[in-house]
Amino acid sequence: MDQLHRSIKAVGFAWRARPILLNAALAACILGAGSAARADSIPPEILDPNLQVTTALDGLNQPIGLVFLGSVDDCFVLEKASGQVRRVINGVVQAVPAIDLAVNSASERGLLSLALHPNFPATPWVFIFWTESNTGADTTVMANVPLLGNRLDRFVWNAATGTLALDQTLIRLRARQTDNVPVPGHPGTNNNNENGSHNGGAMEFGPDGKLYLFAGDMGRRGWMQNLPNGPFLTPPFLDDTFGGPAPDSAHLSGVILRLNDDGGAPADNPFFEAGAAIGGEVGANIQKVYSYGHRNGFGMAFDPHGGGLWETENADDAFSEINRAVPGMNGGWIQVMGPLSRYAQFKLTETTEFTRSLQQARFPPTRLAYTASLALSRMFMLPGAVYVDPELSWRYEIGPAGAEFVRGPALGAAHEGTLWTGSSRGFEHVGGLGGSLYRFRLTPDRMHLDLSADPRLADRVADNLFRPTKFDPTESESLVIGRGFGSTPDIVQGPDGNLYVVSITDNAIYRISRRP
Repeated sequence: MDQLHRSIKAVGFAWRARPILLNAALAACILGAGSAARADSIPPEILDPNLQVTTALDGLNQPIGLVFLGSVDDCFVLEKASGQVRRVINGVVQAVPAIDLAVNSASERGLLSLALHPNFPATPWVFIFWTESNTGADTTVMANVPLLGNRLDRFVWNAATGTLALDQTLIRLRARQTDNVPVPGHPGTNNNNENGSHNGGAMEFGPDGKLYLFAGDMGRRGWMQNLPNGPFLTPPFLDDTFGGPAPDSAHLSGVILRLNDDGGAPADNPFFEAGAAIGGEVGANIQKVYSYGHRNGFGMAFDPHGGGLWETENADDAFSEINRAVPGMNGGWIQVMGPLSRYAQFKLTETTEFTRSLQQARFPPTRLAYTASLALSRMFMLPGAVYVDPELSWRYEIGPAGAEFVRGPALGAAHEGTLWTGSSRGFEHVGGLGGSLYRFRLTPDRMHLDLSADPRLADRVADNLFRPTKFDPTESESLVIGRGFGSTPDIVQGPDGNLYVVSITDNAIYRISRRP
């Protein structure tokens, strides 16, 4: 039996009305490989007096995603570490999981995302992005993963048997991050920072019928991280012991991919011609890139009115971001996070506070440029690429997470068309208030966030504090709509128009609805 079939322990699934955002990466930010509740017991609170929060389901095990099957009484709950999708009917978790993948869930790995074909169930294709174990069983052992262990597979749904059959593997990306031998030509530079972070995993079908996948930077330091020669100053110009810095499959990271439903690159992708000119594996991968220069993201959602793609992006220490990702966007990482106008603060924080490492040792923050203009000139710009400042940044890491737009009037006219995001930390606020929910209004043209309610945000930066923790909401108080939800990897609007908030730290799913 080949490795794929050893990795698939059981098969079965069903569908939802829209693609899932399964942000398994942030689960490990809180829990690592284990499962534990928050230390505080503060109940969730919604700040709009016209809304209420109730517990829709509890007693779960590391829930990370929610899937409605046509009605609010029939849904799937996804578990990060077990690789299982659990069906819940009328509030009862069914004994046999719908699907069970052999996942490596160490750190930020695991069951990452799932999306249905836009024409489902007539076209019965189900797309799953996950981190496979190389043992054939679930594991939290960091080393028990293939190099290209993050995989996007397409399955065929059999409604008669309630099972999924593997159709084909569409893409394989980097999972193993240790470079545990010296880099050729660079003795003494071996990177023993073995971890499973920054896999990204948010996945959505867009209104254009294309599949969008956010792949985190996976600890790589190459072209897609705006380092044309990789992290080293002298030849040979590699990224790590496995090659690079060009984006072969082991170095295609820090990107949003835009794919056809067969995994191929649409001919109207922004870098299709540039990739064709390069050729080979690297060129074929570049043809699939919608945007790059991203660090790691836990939330992604399409605006139901304007059609724009919005994503949340986490900082190392300085400048978390909310972005409107446009075709050909270069987000600037690793040369900058946050707006170029705050570049001096970005470099000061990364060189003098906290870990001072930019997460990987191969490119320390002391190598960052001295000025914003020099940082911009150092970026790796594919033909047609454009650097774009974030729509909103936080001076210090705030940990934005799952994202969802409100469609329709169920929550009231004040909320229709707003963007909601969660938190990747359950403890970020002073006083132990737990994970917040943030609500953003958009401008009438749907191109920008409307931050006019707070004049302090006119510069599109929330100058929050970092003591006693980084995760402080100062200058974004007008955006907070809920508190005490813990770590929230997924926010989903249900068939009833209510919002359902998945809390991995509370092992619960909360319902936000209008008061009677």
